[in-house]
Amino acid sequence: MSSRRVIPTAQDRAPKDGQEPVIVGSNGAHSTASGASANATDTLAGTGETGGRMAHANQQREEGMFPKQTMAANQNYTIATQLDNGVRMLQVQGHMNNNELHLCHTSCFLLDAGTFTSYLSTVKTWLDNNPDEVVTLLLVNSDGIAASVWAQSYTDSGLSKYVYTPANVPIAYNDWPTYRELINAGTRVVSFLAQNADVASAPFLIDEFTNVWETAYDVTEASFPCDVNRVTGSPENKMYLVNHFLDVNMTILGMTIPVPAEQELLQTNAVSGYGSLGAQADTCIAQHGYAPTFTLVDYYDMGNGSVFQYAAGLNGVSYVAKPIGNSAFNSSSGTAAADGSSSGVSSSTSLQSAASTFLPGLAFAVVAAAGGVLVASA
Repeated sequence: MSSRRVIPTAQDRAPKDGQEPVIVGSNGAHSTASGASANATDTLAGTGETGGRMAHANQQREEGMFPKQTMAANQNYTIATQLDNGVRMLQVQGHMNNNELHLCHTSCFLLDAGTFTSYLSTVKTWLDNNPDEVVTLLLVNSDGIAASVWAQSYTDSGLSKYVYTPANVPIAYNDWPTYRELINAGTRVVSFLAQNADVASAPFLIDEFTNVWETAYDVTEASFPCDVNRVTGSPENKMYLVNHFLDVNMTILGMTIPVPAEQELLQTNAVSGYGSLGAQADTCIAQHGYAPTFTLVDYYDMGNGSVFQYAAGLNGVSYVAKPIGNSAFNSSSGTAAADGSSSGVSSSTSLQSAASTFLPGLAFAVVAAAGGVLVASA
């Protein structure tokens, strides 16, 4: 299951009446640490704004694996911890293994994080306990598995009770529902299927590329361009996702695969400077006239909350540093602190601003974690 973290960002404009505020989140198969959960959705939903920018985390970790034990991993924490920390978009990659849908990174031989049903059960439990939160799922389906197979896991896990089903598709940028509308309707899970979506069999699995365009992924040069890389039809009037994770190519058992450039993570996840999140966002805004809705990153915890600070800035909300992770890791070094505490901080736990900008509909700046299991896969 190859996944990256996505960080949605807020639009560079004032909030509109009836729109939801921006939410910071991370994409990932694992949840963020419990305890310091900053509810950006609450803050944004309260403003009546539609969208925000999100940071997402790629999910390539095995459930329960901590620290990582494979080069295919790209997150340190479980899905529950990621969600607690503020990640609100999860990206995963699915492959069939023994006639079951599993979350694997490129190949289940490299990393198998378990069944998709089990993963969704974790998300449902978290949503049950957080009734004012909205979570976006980005499902990478490179094998073209039938949409009905993905949908069955929603039924088996019980997550189907929360799904958002659009009345019409595609959905224009300004036509997405607000967070508050989603919360009030009880439809707090927005799901995108990257390939082989089928409205007839699974209308809640929204085709990604007719509604969202993406920048290039598996980038190995830190300039991070913002050209349109993948889209169906025109990119106009669509939300977009920035793949902001730097890779290096490794050869494993004769197979060349991209893996996170871990030595560059602190700068890649930084708010400013060459190769940073902020630098790419500036490039995107200058080139396209508006900020990305989603930003996908590896190891969202690296940088002491910088990915959440970046998303807060794009969303026009205050960044309040809070503990990040599950108090077992030091997010700045990746090693356990001597006293068992974590020195990492997350801005996503508390986004406080009455004027926070939430993009129209679901356009919000979201922090997404790539890999790990979450949510997202590149």
